[in-house]
Amino acid sequence: MLLYSSNNPELTAYIEKIISQLKIWLTSNTVSKFVIVISSAETLEVVERWHFDIQVNGENGLPMAENVPPAEAEIIKRRTVLQIQTVLRQISSSVSYLPSLEGDEYTFKVLVYADKDVEIPTLWADSGPSLIAGGGEHVRLKSISTLVHNVDSFVAYKMTDPF
Repeated sequence: MLLYSSNNPELTAYIEKIISQLKIWLTSNTVSKFVIVISSAETLEVVERWHFDIQVNGENGLPMAENVPPAEAEIIKRRTVLQIQTVLRQISSSVSYLPSLEGDEYTFKVLVYADKDVEIPTLWADSGPSLIAGGGEHVRLKSISTLVHNVDSFVAYKMTDPF
């Protein structure tokens, strides 16, 4: 599996802040979608949109997870790790069918669909959905199911002219 890492401290800090806030929202079950949008830096045209739908199992998820015996919890944890690895392999193998992002510079943004009453950090801002013009092509990825969450995901991408 191919894994990218950043040598840019500002980018690393930015991603760590996003992950830290996502952990808070996921723990409080106030997030329903997480989207990563890749756009042309010059035109801001959306070329890829990685979409993750998050659904809570049970009424609030967390008490359900706390009532599982330790032996069963370990089995569930191993199964969850295997499911996540499968999705990560799908994401890394997507290179074979996604159009190449060569030539231009690209930027990304993270969209989080949270409950209306959730507290938003000051550095976060409202945004539109950043959809691909014309809808693009869609490929559904494998779903993940844990004690607490079900995650359905897909990637939408802009088709490029082959010539």
